[in-house]
Amino acid sequence: MGMFDDVKFKMKCPKCKTKMDNFQSKDGDCAMFLLEFWEVNNFYDSCHNCNTWVEFFLKKKMNKKRTIQDYERVVKISTDEEEKAHRKKYNDFAEMLKIGKFALNKENGQ
Repeated sequence: MGMFDDVKFKMKCPKCKTKMDNFQSKDGDCAMFLLEFWEVNNFYDSCHNCNTWVEFFLKKKMNKKRTIQDYERVVKISTDEEEKAHRKKYNDFAEMLKIGKFALNKENGQ
């Protein structure tokens, strides 16, 4: 997994209306910095509820503080099969974290 910067931007998912606020970009230093959306040309997030992909691309280069209207939004709505696969993958990962935390606590005598 590569490095990226987090982007300060919130919106509701176009498909399920869940809050999306984990936007990322590789346009900056990719050092896990928190950037404003207008500091990058491209940023994106995937809805943790339905796996819908939302990506913003800057429409044209500018030397001013940008507004969200300066970006083109691209949305990829997942199919039911993609959504089921995403939920299974998320649930399997959550279960692995629980098991790993239990094993780590047991190892440390907690």
